[in-house]
Amino acid sequence: MKNIFVILGYGIPKDILRDEPSRRYLGLVFNSVYKISLEKGDKKSIIVFTGGNSDIFKPFKRTEATEIKKLFLAFANRPFVKNYTKNWCYKIEARSLSTLENIINVNEVVKKIKGPKRVYVFCEFTRAEKVKIFTRRIIKNNFQIIPIDFDLSLNRYLSPDFIHKKESVDIKLGIKALRNKKFYSKYKDIFKERIEFLRKAGTKHHREAVKKWWESKLQELSSL
Repeated sequence: MKNIFVILGYGIPKDILRDEPSRRYLGLVFNSVYKISLEKGDKKSIIVFTGGNSDIFKPFKRTEATEIKKLFLAFANRPFVKNYTKNWCYKIEARSLSTLENIINVNEVVKKIKGPKRVYVFCEFTRAEKVKIFTRRIIKNNFQIIPIDFDLSLNRYLSPDFIHKKESVDIKLGIKALRNKKFYSKYKDIFKERIEFLRKAGTKHHREAVKKWWESKLQELSSL
């Protein structure tokens, strides 16, 4: 049984190696991957980093997948764990701008890995139900969703009702996109528009801009 660990990106900080939220997220993910690998006796675990170009810092060239890989490798290459992690295999999926795209594109990576597989998917806590629903519909292997409640920023503490509404809308649109190829193209454009909005908002008030975008678009997206 091959163990595949999928790590969803969560934005791109200016310096991920020093960024406290990223270190909390990837540190907890690393420990989980390490623990599961030890329990399974698997020294050849496969780690897939997923996330596209959501960079809000000029020149807007970095991807979530390449950045989280950078920090994850910093944890994996420490001398006291390297003997166990040195044979782990790393794969990059750097095209996705939404959770739905994450799972669709990761599935293409997973399908190319031969043999029986178990897929573990790590994500931010408030997105867990959405990730579970999309994964169940797209990835046909055994899987487990592992939510990580690491975010201490504004968006983690929005009202539960608001979080539920925005996640429900994204789930609804994602399911529609899976059923309708024409709408899938429109769905992708929505998230490209979101990235442009966040870039124009600048880096100083990024978290507030995320909230503002959802507030401004929620009613419109609900009617699609």
